[in-house]
Amino acid sequence: MFRPMTTLEPHGGMPLDDRLRRAVAAWRARHGVSARRFGAEALGDPVFVFSQERGRSVRLGTADRVLAFMGCPELGPAFRREVEVFLDVTGTKVAVLGEEAIRNPSFVGRLRRGASPRLTTVDRVRAWMAANATPEEIRAIRDRITDGGPFAGTPMSGSSDAPEPRGGSGENMEEEGGTRMNDNGRNYLDTREAAAWLSLSPRTLDRYRVSGDGPAFHRFGGRVRYTLADLEAWATDRRRLSTSDDGTAGRREAQ
Repeated sequence: MFRPMTTLEPHGGMPLDDRLRRAVAAWRARHGVSARRFGAEALGDPVFVFSQERGRSVRLGTADRVLAFMGCPELGPAFRREVEVFLDVTGTKVAVLGEEAIRNPSFVGRLRRGASPRLTTVDRVRAWMAANATPEEIRAIRDRITDGGPFAGTPMSGSSDAPEPRGGSGENMEEEGGTRMNDNGRNYLDTREAAAWLSLSPRTLDRYRVSGDGPAFHRFGGRVRYTLADLEAWATDRRRLSTSDDGTAGRREAQ
């Protein structure tokens, strides 16, 4: 179970990405669900767990979808409320919080418009708020949030973070780094994600692109991308019934 956070913990604690990773692993073990199945059912993204285990930080909206799938409280609404209450109690200007916490003076404004920062950014903002509020202010913030209905008891326990819905309206707080692209609802995977989905190494896919032995791929400028449909078609074409099966029988049957 994903343990709720205490409002503005002065000394931080386990990073949210690590907490989510452990919660996902425990849930999967308890329910006997594979990594691919979990990602597919929770987010429609079978490589989510692989990318999470490689250390990629999850967006707040994505975490919320994952937590909701597991039946845990969400983080997003609670984090947004914590930020608003902090600003009100301390009198801090929105631009000052963004600039000093993450070098982004428009952070609060974008958060209010629905932006979905990564959990590493949430950790940094919460740590900055905890370090820049007096003990009296932190007590006042906790009291205000405790009276806030859905946040009672554990003010920062809200929101499940999962990847943003396909084509969602949420505004991204940081650049994705080009690892995922959307085109009319089609999901594109980078080489590492595609290799993880196929249980191959990225180097093997690099070699297959040169030899022509691998799955079909797309090139957008200097970026190589794969679709799940192409990966599935390539994997299905390599289905074998015995060690002596070279695949020609299946192809003859299909013709």
